[in-house]
Amino acid sequence: MALSRRLLLFLSLVAITAGTGTSAMIVTRCYPPPTPTVNGSTSAFFRRDLLSLLDALPSVAAWTGFASMRTGGSFARGLCFGDPAPDSCFRCLSDVGRKITDLYDDASRRAGFLNDGCFLGYADTNASSAGADDNAISGVTFSGHTIPRVDAGDALKLVAVARSLVPRSVNGQVAAADATSTASNGDTVRVLAQCATDRAPAECARCLQDSSLQMARSWGLTRSASTVQAVLGSNCYLRFEISSPPLGEKIRRIVKGHIVLTVCIGFIVAVAVAVLVVVRRKAGNPAAEGKQ
Repeated sequence: MALSRRLLLFLSLVAITAGTGTSAMIVTRCYPPPTPTVNGSTSAFFRRDLLSLLDALPSVAAWTGFASMRTGGSFARGLCFGDPAPDSCFRCLSDVGRKITDLYDDASRRAGFLNDGCFLGYADTNASSAGADDNAISGVTFSGHTIPRVDAGDALKLVAVARSLVPRSVNGQVAAADATSTASNGDTVRVLAQCATDRAPAECARCLQDSSLQMARSWGLTRSASTVQAVLGSNCYLRFEISSPPLGEKIRRIVKGHIVLTVCIGFIVAVAVAVLVVVRRKAGNPAAEGKQ
């Protein structure tokens, strides 16, 4: 299924409280019926096929975290974020499916729904034949303790880490790929990346890079970040988990990561100490001569 990227482009910056235990609806986007308006019987057939898809899709997606299905003229696509248990994925997609049936009538032909646990979108045959990429509806969430924001250099490093996960994030090789990196301040950053399994490697790479830059921009809006930050989308999912090691280990990492700077600082300190010793000796010599 292809939902128009231009039509569904939408960004939401939302703070999600950690440990709520529920999935709050973050972003919804629905579009008016096509012009000319379809007749009643066609709309009824679409609605019937859509309800059938929404009923079947959660079970299909639950075990892999993703499913793309078609029934008649209706297309539906669901993605569960991260590596959730099958029952969690099933509940999330089922809950979103119920919201769709409650919120929209037969005239709605395209829509995208996103919460902190999953994405679900649907479209008709006209949307699928447009040849556009899937929609770019997305959201950014922050949770956990507030920490100093990641600097520009670290943000670029995390973009590179996210891109390195692309080969394992496509074609269903793993539910979600992860890697760790060390920030300039010694913090550990775990990066988790996931792409919908119907995305080509190039699309996956572009989605994860865009998500990384989107996260970097959101960090730049404030003076602080959070220990867990995630970019949620219809095609990919990217999460950063920041943890601070013990002070001794943090100092060791900083020294190891900036060895040239450390050597220079050590040299300057050594020179300063030597100069101080010489000055103190010279200051003490006149006093000794006076006593004599």
